[in-house]
Amino acid sequence: MKFFGAALAFAVVAFAADPPSFEYDKKSPLDSQEHEVSVRNGVRVAMLEYANSAAGRVDAMLVTPVDLKGRTPAIIWMHSGGYYNQLSDAVLMAHDGAVSLLVNAAGPTGEGAEAFRDSMIATIVAIRRGVDLISARRDIDPKRIAFVGHSFGAMIGAVAGAVDKRFKAAVFEVGLLGMSIHIRTSPHPWAAGIRKDLGDGLEGFLRVIEPVDAGHYVGQLAPTVLLFQSARIDPGVPDKDAQDFFNAASEPKELRWYDTGHDVLDIQAISDRARFLARELGLPTIEPILKAKIGVK
Repeated sequence: MKFFGAALAFAVVAFAADPPSFEYDKKSPLDSQEHEVSVRNGVRVAMLEYANSAAGRVDAMLVTPVDLKGRTPAIIWMHSGGYYNQLSDAVLMAHDGAVSLLVNAAGPTGEGAEAFRDSMIATIVAIRRGVDLISARRDIDPKRIAFVGHSFGAMIGAVAGAVDKRFKAAVFEVGLLGMSIHIRTSPHPWAAGIRKDLGDGLEGFLRVIEPVDAGHYVGQLAPTVLLFQSARIDPGVPDKDAQDFFNAASEPKELRWYDTGHDVLDIQAISDRARFLARELGLPTIEPILKAKIGVK
């Protein structure tokens, strides 16, 4: 299932149910396994999987500079459409010295609201386990780790960042306040289809998943530095809902708008992400890398 951005009403208040737990067995082996390695233009890309103590294993991609020097920053990425959608961004940051772990979301293992909720919790734990994996590397500076999440990944990342304070900076692309309000109100065909399929069971479904809504957590991200990237031509995230997500967040934060769609592939947005990450993680050479990418001498 793909997760798309959506319109959300601004309702960041107490939990409608008991707050979920995102804890996990930190002593459980990660059992990471790499395969399908490719090296091109100074960047190493490997398919990776590791154990998720919440449920099963995590599919991921590891992107590293071939020539690592000293302890370098790292970035955890999550995209609503899968890790390949952020590969080009990760390669760009690898040219500036950053290691990236691109993580796929956990899918529901059954039908119904509980399975859907549990898959979101498992995804949050998968991100935390990813930080464990990256932090254990001798070439990583654990005090310089960032997160970049797109759509569903932005929502899940807001929760993960609030309960796990190891992110120095975070980028939320086309973010929103929660899946429960997404499904209730989004004009996107995916959400409309869910409403139709659930029928009279809609409210019960939403009550079960609501405790995992990002709106409960996005105000608790400090001191993580935040960049919000929102799209003016997004069919699933109206401007007000993107603004509400930003307004609910803790400081320090910045919001930037782009005349683009849900994928946020505007060249300015890509450059802004790279510059923000480079600045917050202490990567010094992003400007000449960006100029070379677009053929500017």
